[in-house]
Amino acid sequence: MAKTIRELRQERGWIQFELAVKLGVQPGTIANWERGRTLPRVTELKRLAQLFGVCMEEIVLPGMRGRIERRADAPRRGL
Repeated sequence: MAKTIRELRQERGWIQFELAVKLGVQPGTIANWERGRTLPRVTELKRLAQLFGVCMEEIVLPGMRGRIERRADAPRRGL
């Protein structure tokens, strides 16, 4: 099941500062990602996925949860 950065971070009991240190970014960067003010770059998203032990596709970015849920309900088309 897809989860937000905040959900993944909180599951591990980390505060934003700890995640920032692990990723080598400023603590404000984590806060901005979690609030949807900015989005991680692809390289940062890859590092997040590795750190959390999930696929990149399992990380829900702000504003994407509704799109993912709608897409899951959509009928599948054949190739």
